[in-house]
Amino acid sequence: MNDDFQTFSLPLDRFDPDLLPADARTPGTESFRVAVNEALLGMFRDFRGRATVSVDDQRISVRWTSEAAAAATPLDVAITHLRNGRTAEGVQILEFLLSANPDDVNVLFNLGLALSEARRLAEAEDHLARAVELAPDFVNALVALGVAQLRQQNNETAIETLERAVVLEPDNPWANRNLGIGHLKLGEHPDKAVEHLRVAVGAQPGDQGAWLALGDALSQTGQRKSAADAYKGAIDIHPHNDLAEVARKASSQLAQESLQLASPAGIARSDAVEYCVAAIREFRGRPNEEVQQIAFEIATLGRSGLEVNNATKRYRLNSLPGEFTALHLVCLMYVGFQMVAPGTDVGFDLAKAYSQAMERVGTEN
Repeated sequence: MNDDFQTFSLPLDRFDPDLLPADARTPGTESFRVAVNEALLGMFRDFRGRATVSVDDQRISVRWTSEAAAAATPLDVAITHLRNGRTAEGVQILEFLLSANPDDVNVLFNLGLALSEARRLAEAEDHLARAVELAPDFVNALVALGVAQLRQQNNETAIETLERAVVLEPDNPWANRNLGIGHLKLGEHPDKAVEHLRVAVGAQPGDQGAWLALGDALSQTGQRKSAADAYKGAIDIHPHNDLAEVARKASSQLAQESLQLASPAGIARSDAVEYCVAAIREFRGRPNEEVQQIAFEIATLGRSGLEVNNATKRYRLNSLPGEFTALHLVCLMYVGFQMVAPGTDVGFDLAKAYSQAMERVGTEN
C-alpha cells in the first residue's frame, strides 16, 4: 500500500449520513463530530492498526497507523467490510482512499464493484471506466464495467466491453456469462448467447444463473430439448431458491409450448386425451385425499422437470403402481387437481384434452 494512503480526507458532504444516528447528521454540530468519530473508529476497530479521526468545519480526516508489518491496510479493511455485507462502511472507506489517490486502480475497481452491487450504477460505471482506462488489460474490471452497463440497459456498450474481456481471457466464466446475457438481452444473436453461456457453465458448472440464462438462449434458438436440460441443470443446483422457481416456470412454459406445437392449433393431442380418460377412470371412486396425494406427488416430482415430449423416458410414483411417461403424469396431475381443486394452475393447459375426455367417459355406464 502506498504510504499516501495512511492519511486521507473527504469534504463533510461526502460522508454517508446513513452511517450516523438520525439526530447527529448536521455538519458543524458537536453531535455530528462525535458520531463521525465513532463511526470511523468502529470501521477500523477489529483490525491491527490505529485510526485517528479529526473533523473540522469543512473536512473529515483519518490517519491510519499500522501496528505490525503484516497488519491489514485500509484497503483490506474496506474489502473485509464489503465481504461481510457491510457495504456502506466499505464504500465509505474506499471513498476516503480514492480522495488520497484518485488513480489507484485497485481502489477504483473495488469501489466501482461495490457501488454496482448497491445499484449506484452511474457512479460505478465512472469508477470502473477509469480503472479500465488506467489498466486496459484488467479483465475483472472490464467484466465489472460490463455488468454495470448491463444493469443500466446499455446492452450494446456492455457487449463491446465484455467482448474485450473475452479476447483477453477466452475461458473466463464471468466474462462469458455476462456477454451471453448481454446478447440475450439485446435479442439479436441468441446463437452467440448460447456460445458464450456454454463456455460459462463449462468453466463454472455450479453457476445456477448461467444455466438459467443458457436455457433461455437455447429456447430462443429453438433447441427445446437442450433448453429443458439447461433448466433442469439450474434447478438441480439449488432446488429451493428463487432462480430454481424461475427455471421451473420457464421449463413448464417450454413444455406447454411443445405440447401445443405437437398438434394442430386448437385441437387436443390424442395421446393427452387418452391419458386424461385413463386418469378419470383411475380416480373414479377414490377418496379425494388419495387423489390429492397422487396429484401432489406428481407436482413435487415435476419441480425437477418432466420431459413431456420424451415418450421413452419413464417415471415411477409411490402412490400409484407402474411406470409412466411424463405426459401421462401431467395428465394425471391435471385431472387430479380438477377433481379436488378445480381451477388450480398446474403449469399445463390441458383443458381441451380434459373436456374431450370427460365427454367420452360421460357416455360410459
